[in-house]
Amino acid sequence: MSLSPVLLAGIVAGLALILTAVLTPVIRGAAMAGGLVRGVQADRWHRRPTPAIGGVAIFLGFGLAVGVGYVIDPGATQGFGVRPAHAFLPWTPWEGLVLASAAAFLLGLIDDLVALRPLVKLLGQIAAASLLLLSGIGVWFTGWYAVDAAVSLLWFVGITNAVNLLDNMDGLATGVAAVAGAYLALLFGLEGATGLMILALGFTASLIGFLAHNYPPARIFMGDSGSLFIGLFLAGLALAPAPGLSRSLAAVMAAPVLILGVPILDTTLVTVGRLLERRPVSQGGKDHTSHRFVDLGMSEKGTVWFLWGLAVVGGGIGVLLRQAERGTALLLGGVLIGALTLVGGYLLAARFDRLSEGDSPGLSLYRFVVKSHERYPVFALLLDGVWIVLAYYAAYLIRWDPSELPAELPYFQRTVALWVGVKLIAFVATGAYGARWPSFGLYDALRIGRANVVATLLALGVILLVDRVGLSRGVVVIDFMVCALFTVGSRLSFRLLDGTTRRWSESGRATVLLGPAEVLEGAAALVQGLEGTEYRVVALASPGVGRARGRLGAYRLFGGQAALRHAVEDTGAHCVVLVGGPRARADARVALRAFLERGGGVDVFEVDVQVHPVKMDP
Repeated sequence: MSLSPVLLAGIVAGLALILTAVLTPVIRGAAMAGGLVRGVQADRWHRRPTPAIGGVAIFLGFGLAVGVGYVIDPGATQGFGVRPAHAFLPWTPWEGLVLASAAAFLLGLIDDLVALRPLVKLLGQIAAASLLLLSGIGVWFTGWYAVDAAVSLLWFVGITNAVNLLDNMDGLATGVAAVAGAYLALLFGLEGATGLMILALGFTASLIGFLAHNYPPARIFMGDSGSLFIGLFLAGLALAPAPGLSRSLAAVMAAPVLILGVPILDTTLVTVGRLLERRPVSQGGKDHTSHRFVDLGMSEKGTVWFLWGLAVVGGGIGVLLRQAERGTALLLGGVLIGALTLVGGYLLAARFDRLSEGDSPGLSLYRFVVKSHERYPVFALLLDGVWIVLAYYAAYLIRWDPSELPAELPYFQRTVALWVGVKLIAFVATGAYGARWPSFGLYDALRIGRANVVATLLALGVILLVDRVGLSRGVVVIDFMVCALFTVGSRLSFRLLDGTTRRWSESGRATVLLGPAEVLEGAAALVQGLEGTEYRVVALASPGVGRARGRLGAYRLFGGQAALRHAVEDTGAHCVVLVGGPRARADARVALRAFLERGGGVDVFEVDVQVHPVKMDP
């Protein structure tokens, strides 16, 4: 029987969703009855014993649904049934993907039951990944099989472990994998690869069915049987449609990297962090991306949704890279990778601050890296180099029409290295690396703006000396504006992230600061920066501000005569702190008294800062 590919995909997805959602509680009950639960451990996140073989339900729900679809219409996968030139085993890539994923599932299930040693598990992953490679699935872009095979195996094993590591908080890995599967299904549908689209949709639907039971607070975990299956399946699925040498490396690898950007970020952050702390990378711990956001005060659900959002953005750019205008997608992809790098850097810096409060054995290496970077800001210099390239490229994309761009790109390629080198020298000479990013302010932004002016003029002058043709004035102006935006924004990102985590924090007493607008933001930093403080600033209120609602830095700002009432009602705060000088606090007390007379029930405090002389021992 032959069905429409869309109808068949709907049948497979619907079956996968229902079967997984129904099978999960059955598997959970069997695990509870058999004592197959994961107890509470110091290096794990969960707070109660929980079954951890949910991967069985995901695998069975997906496998049964795809099997039914294959019985209904075997020809639906014929578009993916051609044996590629690089295949060594007598089956199609479709069969190789299914068999390799099944092998990864069995490996994970054995690990869930008997706890394999890390080396044994790694060798098992390599063996399962080799089935993909020998089935012809891989990155074939150099023409040298050994090189392509090594890169492909690194990708397969790396993504498998990335998903395994990402499975560290309720619903996180399941949701991110579902987002990646959905984007891959969309990509295959746009490319006409109906067999792959059906597989991807069935896979995504099974994850959504499991997520109903895995969403925080989770009643069941996927375990290694789930994470290894999901990781290897996604890794193979992302490269399965890659044709031969006619496709560029950017098209083959960049889209999967962006679609799977969140697990890659988490693996990189964990690896770097544990190396800096002189701990084995294979050792578990509460130092993943999700854990670090929660440590900064964000709720577990808020963290999960934030990382899901990053996955959605990365996947959208990944699909755009394969389907839309290549230049725009490459630019957006570069910006996203730079942004993820900044997130990782911020979390590493926050981790260092936490370690510095105690006596950690990893503090010495962390301190060496931080002190070295303060003296030789290599990482900031490299990141600025990336921003300069992206800004220069963006200037060409914005200045020239698509029909004119191919004629202008050779000039970009000829001058980009010189442009970047001269600008970086100018940045160093003008003191662009003197400010600390966590305390980056207006004066620092003006200094970076001045550095961009000097760098642009100097780079333009050098190019005019070297190449008589010169640059388009439009390219120069656009490059300056975009480069200034990137370089200032990257330095400001640490303060923005700090404000975001504080705003989304659920720890401490929800507090409204009441006082004059000119001191509110500084007072918020003072109140929340006090060691051991119990106050969590959620809003600022100033009766002297004309507009009723707005923003001041990272905080919501309420103004007018009803400023305090609106702030408390909108945020649910139950604590008010008066800030400012004595006269300002006297004015604030008038607004506070009016609020309390209307029945507002809040605790009231005031900031009391005193200056005392310091007595030094002789």
